[in-house]
Amino acid sequence: MTKILIFPFLSISTGHHHVADSLQAELLLKSHQCEKIDIFSHAYRRLEKASSAAYLSWIQYFPKVYSSVYHLLACGRHQTAKRHLLYELIFLKDMQQIIAEKKPDIVFCTHALPSYLLNRLKGRFPDMKVVNVYTDFFVNRIWGREKIDYHFAPIKDIKEQLIAEGVDEEKIFLTGIPVHRSYKMERKPGQNGDKKAVCNILITGGSMGVGGIFKLVQELSPNGDVAYQILCGKNRKLYRYVHDLNNPYITALPYIESKAEMNRLYGEASGIMTKPGGVTISECIEKQLPVFIYHALPGQEEMNLDILKKKNLVIELNQQKQQPIEQQLLSFFRSEEDIRRYQMSVGQYLREKSDRDISDILDGIIHNRSGLGNAHV
Repeated sequence: MTKILIFPFLSISTGHHHVADSLQAELLLKSHQCEKIDIFSHAYRRLEKASSAAYLSWIQYFPKVYSSVYHLLACGRHQTAKRHLLYELIFLKDMQQIIAEKKPDIVFCTHALPSYLLNRLKGRFPDMKVVNVYTDFFVNRIWGREKIDYHFAPIKDIKEQLIAEGVDEEKIFLTGIPVHRSYKMERKPGQNGDKKAVCNILITGGSMGVGGIFKLVQELSPNGDVAYQILCGKNRKLYRYVHDLNNPYITALPYIESKAEMNRLYGEASGIMTKPGGVTISECIEKQLPVFIYHALPGQEEMNLDILKKKNLVIELNQQKQQPIEQQLLSFFRSEEDIRRYQMSVGQYLREKSDRDISDILDGIIHNRSGLGNAHV
């Protein structure tokens, strides 16, 4: 039986984990032995919890500093000889120990750091296949390249970037950011949770307590043309605040674990207001839902937003405008031209993706089938 490991990073419920969970679900459906490991928690459990808390505080209270540090350390041209010695000092030995102990046949990396470490270690484990699964719409320079066996690219730009950096085109699959198969079920357009509302907007991105969602909620002033459902996740403070507003057009939703329930909410929504995290955006694109961005966290989300706006895959709301948010939303939904242009951009993005289902690509990698890279990748 094929042994498979999946490496996200940190214990925070981020896109790295959501993509890892989606891959794990696909692999388990095929009865493959599969385990998800966070190298940080595995090696330094207490330190990881402190680091996760520090990270959330950093991006909330010092966003410009975090953005500057992220661009300095992670962005820019990839250099083959570039070493990240601090990462190696802290994690390389533990990663080597895990690989030696677990003896995986295939490893999927949904974060740059495990990819970097495994790129360094690949020479010691030549029979192990390593797959990069990118969870943003850009690739930072920390991700391993040279000894990585396969790459799951979210957009054509990343495929072209990797080829320019010397990656064999046959190793690149234009998969999009993998989303759970539940979200690939057909959506019936025009469904509204509140039948009296012109549009039903689902708001996400408040579960970690960062990202300006309280400010957004305070600016909402629905009068019946728009109804809002706010996914509060495990943020009890946000849930209580929204619930206590006692506004018939603003509903607080608690943490939703069920993918089927989340898919139902997507199906009832006219559009989504969210932050530009790679996975949420990909789920919405898969459902062909208009995406409105109300805030971007520093670093990855800022960069995602720039790329997504250029591709007309999201609409950025302007909270500084005199025009209320409701009017910005309604002006989009009442404009046939805006809707048509948005649908064309989403359609183009979906057509560029591989015409092969990700489960078929996974099967090809696991069973080492030839011709993997030849089908519309």
